Amino acid sequence: MGDEMIMSTLAAGPCRPVPTSYSGTRGPGIARRLAVLAITAALAGCRGEAAPEEAEVVRPVKVATVAAAPDGRTLSYSGVVRARVESNIGFRVGGKIVERAVNVGDRVKVGQLIARLDDTDLKLAENSARAAVASARTRRDVTRDNLERAKPLLAQQFISQASYDIRRNDFDSAVSALASAEAQLRQAANATGYATLGAEKAGIVTAVTAEPGQVVSAGQTVVTVAEAGETEIAIGVPEQDAGRLTVGHNARVTLWASSRTGTQGRIREIAGQADAASRTYAVRVSVADPPQAMRLGMTATVAIQIDGQGAAIVVPLTALTEADGAPVVFLVDAENNTVRRTPVAVSGTADEGVRVTSGLKPGDVVVTAGAQFLRDGMRVKLPGERTRAPTGKSG
Repeated sequence: MGDEMIMSTLAAGPCRPVPTSYSGTRGPGIARRLAVLAITAALAGCRGEAAPEEAEVVRPVKVATVAAAPDGRTLSYSGVVRARVESNIGFRVGGKIVERAVNVGDRVKVGQLIARLDDTDLKLAENSARAAVASARTRRDVTRDNLERAKPLLAQQFISQASYDIRRNDFDSAVSALASAEAQLRQAANATGYATLGAEKAGIVTAVTAEPGQVVSAGQTVVTVAEAGETEIAIGVPEQDAGRLTVGHNARVTLWASSRTGTQGRIREIAGQADAASRTYAVRVSVADPPQAMRLGMTATVAIQIDGQGAAIVVPLTALTEADGAPVVFLVDAENNTVRRTPVAVSGTADEGVRVTSGLKPGDVVVTAGAQFLRDGMRVKLPGERTRAPTGKSG
């Protein structure tokens, strides 16, 4: 009878009252202990309340509002201010320098003396050439007189035709010798004049490579002069960008010494071959109206705007993650603070992140930090926002 009562009590449910007294025939000890344990467990279940639901995880994230990118991007390079024409000036004859009249930084005018050679030997060569001209002129005069005297003698047949032809050939040879001597005289006179080195164009002396007392050869550089006129910026462009530039492309030039000092320029020249050491292409950007603060040798920044591939949305690189082998971002729903996984199409990089051509629109809010820990529909905590208590049922 006692065992049937215990079983009926358990069958009635764990929260029904359990009789406190037990009367009946004593059963085996093991069965009695099992019955007591079952009743104890049932009573313990009645005292406790329903187990609470698992708390919902709210992830703190960083977000950003996406915006449309301009159609194109800006390439920036560092360069050096140079003159369009820089001439290495040297003597056209060799000799010993006895005077140098300019220094680095001096402004020179057309015809101004730069340096002078010792012209002693050159003058001696000129005098020798002058004497040779005088000798050749005398011989020409003698042969001309002999030819004139032979003309009437040939007419009267006092001399033969062969004798007359010899005198005429002597005269022609003397005339040619005189012309050669006069040419040598002019050459010697020019060499004497070359001993004085003058500026052919106005400009600024940027380098001096020879000093008084030094013996130089013909053509050896003595000074370097940057001609006055158009100023340019010399830059080196890597090969991945060189193909996007064209002659005449507009550029913005800003001085490193003064970021507020800038002017407009245009690409004048693009090298046809990359430099063997740096593997960059030399590009010259001409500046038609350089500011007064721009001086040769200064460092400048050249910004060149290149065409893009159509309108796009720019998102930070950290906003991108991957799902099923495709790029995705997590959009934030501001009303209930949840995120939605959205596939996007990426077309390349931009100055401020990655260009997205589809999947987003301007004004969308995307997660920029913590995207790898999110799942679709998950609640998030935005910066500066207090976490809301999750809604749950109480027992």
